[in-house]
Amino acid sequence: MNPEGVDAVDQSPYSPGAGTLPPVLAGRDRLLHRLMLGLNDVATVGRVRTQDVILIGPRGVGKTVAMSVYGDQARAGGFEVINLQAVSGRTGLVSSLLERAARGIERQSGPWTRARRAFDRIASVSFGVAGLSVGIEARPEPAGGQRLDPGTLAEALAELAEEVRRDAPAGGLLLTIDEMQEASASDLALLAATLQRLTVDHRGAAVVFAGTGLPHTPDVLRTSRVTHPDRLFLLEELPVSLSRDDALYAIIEPARQRGVRWEPQAADEIVDSSNGYPAHVQMFAHEAWLAAASPGLITLAEARAGLVQAHDDLARRTLGPRWRAMPERQMEYIAAVALHGGSSTTATVARTLGRTAQELSKVRDTLISEGDLYSLQRGHIALAVPIFGSYALAEYERARQMATLDLISLDQMRSNAGAITSTTPPALEPGNTQPDQP
Repeated sequence: MNPEGVDAVDQSPYSPGAGTLPPVLAGRDRLLHRLMLGLNDVATVGRVRTQDVILIGPRGVGKTVAMSVYGDQARAGGFEVINLQAVSGRTGLVSSLLERAARGIERQSGPWTRARRAFDRIASVSFGVAGLSVGIEARPEPAGGQRLDPGTLAEALAELAEEVRRDAPAGGLLLTIDEMQEASASDLALLAATLQRLTVDHRGAAVVFAGTGLPHTPDVLRTSRVTHPDRLFLLEELPVSLSRDDALYAIIEPARQRGVRWEPQAADEIVDSSNGYPAHVQMFAHEAWLAAASPGLITLAEARAGLVQAHDDLARRTLGPRWRAMPERQMEYIAAVALHGGSSTTATVARTLGRTAQELSKVRDTLISEGDLYSLQRGHIALAVPIFGSYALAEYERARQMATLDLISLDQMRSNAGAITSTTPPALEPGNTQPDQP
């Protein structure tokens, strides 16, 4: 859809990129309302009423987007928001906080400047320096884990929150960490202990925490010696798929705001093909918009044309590279899960592959840690990206013929599972994003 003289990409109301804010954040109203009610409580009575939260879910379901909106709303209410990103093998929690403090002091932000002494103490303990300087994040953190007492860090955060409230009485401090599963064990242990010290020693402090993580983040916290993460944090699980109404609203409403209508069948086709997976709802609707010829209506034919392009882009840019990078046993496991519609018990997958669940545990755990699978509940796993199942089934036999290991065929998988035999895997085509149930 390209009005004369205007770039069609610029005109698209959809946000197909990772972590980008869609024009309509469908299906997250209740979550954001609860989070904002929590901000009101902490601003009014302090941490005694705080519920620190971690948004849990596979990639592409909108965790980062939801947390960004939460941060924007907190900032509009007078909160200072510290956004940190966990990156494996990179700068840790303390360095990132000190770098943020240095930047706040450099730009002469009142709260950061007035709280400088508290962060100077942290720098002195952690790095042996007398004060903050820009670039502090480049200094190596102590070998063997953090030496900083969590009480010292809690005191600094409480002091900063108090300084924020001098300028904004209804404000406070919101600390956020994205991709928590990538953080070091020492950082996660320090974070948990700091939040606990805040609750115990600074009950009136207007400090609250929010994070995001893949579904196995609670297990990462436990292995980092964070006891009972489900008690310390509210673990808010974001579903892989939007409800049908929410997905339709995410498709139709942004276009309506631009004076563009969707044929009902066209919008239904996008929902069916995307399985309601938020990232693909945006991507597929975007491609349908670009494929549309008329200035005010997106038809079923145009939606299907957009889906062909979207599926091709996914195969080339996302699914294909991930599939080819997988070790062969992981391919085999993914194909078995896909054969069962994208979700299954671990026992069923094991039976399908003719092995025991124990034999397959390492493969399964690696796929979970890499974000390809997630655990619905104990003993039950699912594909993190629903459409990956169709792609895997379409590509598996070709990969099996080239494999160096003796991989089980799809027909044998079906036989092992007691399914109706079907020798033709479903193709990755518009409207066919879920394989037949065995």
